[in-house]
Amino acid sequence: MALYRRVIVDTNDKLNTLINEVARGEGWMAFDTETTGLHLKKDLPFLITLTFTGSSYALIIDKLDKHKIQKLFDKMKHYEFVLGHNVKFDLHMLANIGITYKHSNLADTMTIARLSLDTDEVMTIALKSLAKRYLYAEADEDEKLIKTGMTAIKRANTAYLKSLLKEAGKTKKWFDNIVSDTIFEAKDLGDFLPTYIKFVAENPEPTYETVFKDPVYRDAMLSYAMNDTEITIELAKKMYPSLIAKNQSDIFKLESDLILPLFRMERVGINVDREYIETSRDKTRRYIKHKREELGRLAGEHIKIGQHKRIKDLFRDRWGVVLQSSDDRALAGVSQGDAKVTAEIIRELRTLEKWYSAYILRLLDKSEYDGRAYTQINQSSAVTGRVSSDFQQFPKHGMTNDKGEELFHPRRAVTVTGEGYDHIYYLDYSQIELRVQANYTYDISGGDTNMCRAYMPFNCHTNTGKKFNPAEDKDLIFKQQWLQDEDNAVWSPVDLHSATASKAFPDVDPKSDEFKHLRFLGKSTNFAKNYGATTNALIQQFGFERNIAEKLNKGYYEAFPKILDYQKLVTQTYHRRGFVKNRYGRRYYLNNKRFVYRLYNYIIQGTCADMLKAKILEVDKLLLPYKSRFQMNIHDELSFEIYNGEEFLIPVIKKIMEDIDWMTIPVVADVEKTKTNWAEKENVR
Repeated sequence: MALYRRVIVDTNDKLNTLINEVARGEGWMAFDTETTGLHLKKDLPFLITLTFTGSSYALIIDKLDKHKIQKLFDKMKHYEFVLGHNVKFDLHMLANIGITYKHSNLADTMTIARLSLDTDEVMTIALKSLAKRYLYAEADEDEKLIKTGMTAIKRANTAYLKSLLKEAGKTKKWFDNIVSDTIFEAKDLGDFLPTYIKFVAENPEPTYETVFKDPVYRDAMLSYAMNDTEITIELAKKMYPSLIAKNQSDIFKLESDLILPLFRMERVGINVDREYIETSRDKTRRYIKHKREELGRLAGEHIKIGQHKRIKDLFRDRWGVVLQSSDDRALAGVSQGDAKVTAEIIRELRTLEKWYSAYILRLLDKSEYDGRAYTQINQSSAVTGRVSSDFQQFPKHGMTNDKGEELFHPRRAVTVTGEGYDHIYYLDYSQIELRVQANYTYDISGGDTNMCRAYMPFNCHTNTGKKFNPAEDKDLIFKQQWLQDEDNAVWSPVDLHSATASKAFPDVDPKSDEFKHLRFLGKSTNFAKNYGATTNALIQQFGFERNIAEKLNKGYYEAFPKILDYQKLVTQTYHRRGFVKNRYGRRYYLNNKRFVYRLYNYIIQGTCADMLKAKILEVDKLLLPYKSRFQMNIHDELSFEIYNGEEFLIPVIKKIMEDIDWMTIPVVADVEKTKTNWAEKENVR
């Protein structure tokens, strides 16, 4: 690890000197913020650290002129890269004190790590984990000292809380049992509540700022902060040559260019109907209590849904039902009497409590500051290139009680903002992974008939004998009749899920109710196979019986035989070159050759990911002069708050999203909108 000269910047004169040094700089710079917390809008930085040209600087913000700090960041335009580790978070912290970053030279060491390391080489790209592995083993020593300080404060708080509980004639165990409950509310503490409220007000959870203000740990905090930027720049120097050697500079530029557009998206957030969520919280909480009481009556004792061993013992001792596991699949197999009812209640409670925590409480917590919920969009967490966030799962259907009455619908909680933003538009790529899979079969072996015919009249002709030309006739797909070359039957889009089910179960009438269920199995299989699933994976993932899984696996390849050509080529390419790449050039390396099957999906999913990222860049550039704004990115869907009078942007955005020059298979972005909430969105024709 290189040694850096360290400077504390705690006066404006020192800041002026630093500004002049930054203005003369070149090469690479790293910066970071230390903050009061992790909320993208509420929390504030108390330190800013910089590392460049052999020196590290810690800026103590409350002692400095903010206008001069802005001038400092304005001077960073001279650097090739201004690096951060999860740099978008630091941009939010700067924005919260009025500092904006305007240059296009931002880069993230999380991206550098993801692109330089083998796909399966490392499971985490956290800064200290990378540093310990690739720089020096003691990289987290400063962090350990800071955590020691935070732990000391927490222990002192806990000791004080215990004394308060003792005075009130209560125990810490009593307290922990109450506050650890998923549906805990402060009023559950009864007559201890006033004391607890006062305790929390006087003894808040310690933050890094708390530690910084403690004279014992102040120097350690400064060292920790500067160490982070030093590690950031050293990791970048170590890993960047590998990125270049792997020919990933174009992907790196794509990811770097995306930083500011995603930052702007994160800054918008989603408008939340807190009144609806609070009402739903109360209804759901009452219903959970009701189901717990019902479970207790059936079990003959108070039992928690997470007590897996006790649940298995209960079913054995009370009803003679031997469970190998108490997971959802095992409980679903319980089929008689009170044992079945008990199993159903446990399963229902697990869903209820998960939703209560993951959606109701989380949305209330995230929107407490200003009524909007904010999240970070992680560019580099997935090896494929897919973005992720904790807003990626918003179920399409609500949660109901046993009478069918709605308790809560996560999408109903996301509402229009108003004040000129009276509509939310949603543009969603239709079956994009399957379309890309079909396109690969077209490029590799002339096209899989069923897959390609799901989206266009592949190998078809008009009644005048004109052959369908994908390059010229995309606008005519549904405007005239097409006849299949082999039998002159009228072409209509192939239902891919029915195709798999029909091949797997050829004796079942496609119009029967039984086939509807089998089509659902075919749909599950199609998407799982697109992820490289084997027969065993179908059994493990969906609980299929082996003979059913084998039929579905066989039916899949019979329905789409040229997917085998694609998979064989991926395998051969990997064994020949040691890597494969997606349509945008993102490479996937593996250390373990047993996992080659994963590459089938990495290519498809990664191609879709990079395609969407490229389109986000185009759409962001389009929106810059307007008031309309990105709201959220979830999987293959982009949502927008469109300002009144700017609805003309939607067809332009749709055209941008659908214009993929390398795709032979037509790309479709479905458009929906709402003037109320997300659950009530409607198709736009």
